[in-house]
Amino acid sequence: MKKIPLGLISLVLWLISASVFLYFFFSGNVSESIDGRVAIHLNPQEKNLVLTEMRGLLTSVNGIVSALAEEDYKKAELAASASGMAMVKKLEDEEKTILLKLPIEFKQLGFGTHDQFDKIAGELRQKKDTKIILKELDKLTQNCVRCHATYKIAF
Repeated sequence: MKKIPLGLISLVLWLISASVFLYFFFSGNVSESIDGRVAIHLNPQEKNLVLTEMRGLLTSVNGIVSALAEEDYKKAELAASASGMAMVKKLEDEEKTILLKLPIEFKQLGFGTHDQFDKIAGELRQKKDTKIILKELDKLTQNCVRCHATYKIAF
C-alpha cells in the first residue's frame, strides 16, 4: 500500500481551510429575504453592534447638517470625523468576528462610507463652499440608501 506524504495531506487541508475562509470572506453568511434584499445573518450581539454603528453614522449626518445650518464648520467637522475611519479602528476588535459574516459588497460600502465621512471632515476643515460639502454629503447618503435598499440584518 502506497503512503501519502504528510506534507501533501497538510497542503490539501490548508487549501481546504483557506478556500472555506475565502468563501465566507467574500460571500458572508447571507440569504435572500422575503422582501428581495440580502439578509445578513448575525447573532443578537453582532446585530446590536452593527445597528448601533449605523445610528452613529446617522447622528453624524444630522450633526453635519445642523452645524452647517449654523455655519459652524468646526462643529460639522467634529461630527463628520466621529464616523470616519477612526470609528472603524475604535470598533475593530469587536467587529473582527462579524467581518466573516458580511458579504464583500457590504464591507466595501461600509468602508467607503467611513472614508467619505473623513473626506467631508477634510473639506470642512478647509472651510470649502457649502455646495461642495453638500455634494459630498449627497454621495455619502447615497451609500446609506443603497445599503438599506440592498441589505437587512437578520438572525
